Amino acid sequence: MQDPFAALTLALDNQPDLAAEGRVLFMRARPGVVLDRFQARLFCEQPYKPWASALEASGLRIVRGSEGPFSMVLLLPERQRQAMHADMARAYDLLSPGGTLMMALPNDWGAKRTEKLLAGVAGNIDSLSKHRSRVFWARKEDGQPWDEDTLDQWRREGGLQRMMDGRFWSQPGLFSWNRIDDGSQLLVNHLPANISGRVADLGVGWGFISDHLLRNCHDIDSLDGYDADADAIEAARRNLGIIPTPVRPRLHWHDVTTGLGEAKFDWVITNPPFHEGRAADPMLGVRFITAAAQALVPTGQLWLVANRHLPYEHVLGETFEEHRSVAESHGFKVLAATGSKIRPAPSPRRKGKWKTKRKR
Repeated sequence: MQDPFAALTLALDNQPDLAAEGRVLFMRARPGVVLDRFQARLFCEQPYKPWASALEASGLRIVRGSEGPFSMVLLLPERQRQAMHADMARAYDLLSPGGTLMMALPNDWGAKRTEKLLAGVAGNIDSLSKHRSRVFWARKEDGQPWDEDTLDQWRREGGLQRMMDGRFWSQPGLFSWNRIDDGSQLLVNHLPANISGRVADLGVGWGFISDHLLRNCHDIDSLDGYDADADAIEAARRNLGIIPTPVRPRLHWHDVTTGLGEAKFDWVITNPPFHEGRAADPMLGVRFITAAAQALVPTGQLWLVANRHLPYEHVLGETFEEHRSVAESHGFKVLAATGSKIRPAPSPRRKGKWKTKRKR
């Protein structure tokens, strides 16, 4: 089993003198006992909400947009190539002179190729191979600067940038970051024009579906977008904030699979994810459907798009009175459902007697 964090743990155990002092940053962090050695010196960045919540639950400090310097930067990078390079360049920028960048990734993510790439930029590096993963680290030595031209290229290619003929802001690492995915396009092509009232976009991403709703459905009273990726929320904020509409969308960095709390909606629109990290997980879509059913008013409607092979019709039958197939194309299907069977739990009765005002 591939486990880059276990490999990173082993490398840290084998190098106890690295970062014995000074601040330590863990980019795209995961919780683990090995981090206890850094104690109050450790700062964790994690844009993915479920993992950020796990870090907080373990008592670790979560930060965003850290400022250096750090004596060590640990990195579990994104798989997407430009995002990985951008993380490496940012890690270098945050290191103090003499500081160490240590990163780990699975073998089938191009670990050996990335190790050679870092060696070409930084010069001498050390490495370890274990758990079908590779860990490699390099020091930011005084008088031995890394290849600044390559680092500058990595910085430029990995940040927020205009894509799709300048229409949208996006960045590497987001879902379908540089194109409109076929599923979302099929969904907006078949959404009804009478969408109105309180609307939610679950898995808003960089904002394509919400952009369509705000520009074409003029009876919307409110729009709430939810996504577990903080970077997606930032891109959506840019894209949706410039639309000429009186509706100001509310964007939430939130794990939809935990439910939507007390929020209630007339319509829920979603292109739910079906991967957790690298592994396919159709249960993510099931949890999105359940969260939608819990948040919809009795007459509310759910519209979703999914890969054709995903068996969501069964859960729709369990959670809604009616559901139907709207369209199929290019391996995707659009489904609609109404009449949620899930009702909120009744509020607990207040203990004791109710007080009433005496009429005069």
